[in-house]
Amino acid sequence: MTTDKYLTQHILWQTVNRGTPKDEYQIYLDCADDGNGGDITRSGAPLKTFDEWMNT
Repeated sequence: MTTDKYLTQHILWQTVNRGTPKDEYQIYLDCADDGNGGDITRSGAPLKTFDEWMNT
């Protein structure tokens, strides 16, 4: 948490601004997919399922 009296940090700030968890998962898929179902953020490992992604 920030101690700045003018700013308030919210634990779910990113998800609130990006939409639902499913919306945020779609952002992951759109950005991480190498075009062959591999994850560019994990050296080409298969893309995570929604459940796997939620548990990381």
